[in-house]
Amino acid sequence: MLEVLFDGILLDQISTSFTINGTAAIVLALYVAVGEKQGVPRAKLRGTIQNDILKEYTSRGTWIWPPTPSLRLIGDTIEFCAAEVPRFNAISVAGAHFRDAGANAAQEMALTLQDGVTYCDAVVARGRMTIDDFAPQISFFFLHARRLLREVAKYRAGRRTWARIVNERYGAKNSQVGDVPIRLRVRGASLYGPQAQNNRGARRVRGMASVLGGVQSMFTAAWDEPFALPTEESTTFESAISRRSGPPSRRSAPRR
Repeated sequence: MLEVLFDGILLDQISTSFTINGTAAIVLALYVAVGEKQGVPRAKLRGTIQNDILKEYTSRGTWIWPPTPSLRLIGDTIEFCAAEVPRFNAISVAGAHFRDAGANAAQEMALTLQDGVTYCDAVVARGRMTIDDFAPQISFFFLHARRLLREVAKYRAGRRTWARIVNERYGAKNSQVGDVPIRLRVRGASLYGPQAQNNRGARRVRGMASVLGGVQSMFTAAWDEPFALPTEESTTFESAISRRSGPPSRRSAPRR
């Protein structure tokens, strides 16, 4: 299936994000196989698999195996990526699902960081890798809501807290491995149906809050999402904004 999907698309020219969890290791294996068939070295593959099973048990439910074997498989995937696919994010610890399930901003960040710690503990406990070996391939994914200053504070506090965890809990030798890449989406449920084109301005404000919070990439719900799938008009508008903005830098934002 992936071979058909990426027919004519060279994997060393793109970065691919897979929002997949229970079958993340399988999808990654297929992606690596497609790259090998194209003659692309594993070291040149770029992208992200979500691969965060813990939040599935608490907020969504798309899990396949029980927690213990699932955690072991995720540890295997993290080790494989660190050793074989160094430019591929082995996991995207996802707080957005906690937010959608009813958590507030502080709870979203706390639960997400705790999941991140659980994954790191599992890998470090194996004794084959240190935090310096795999932490650069851990990313985080959050949901952006309405309150500008609260969201800015959430991202800044989260970045600083994760840097402290990596350096103090795990004794990272390279302090830069705690510079966590953050991705987010603007919550569609925070947009309004009446006078929906006003959502264009609201989304820009939320995008500004994301930049001030130090995120590396974001995507925003289309302004007409409250009542429809994205229309041709709204997607044309999104494309124009993206072209003007350009792609974000992975490590451009400071930790503090």
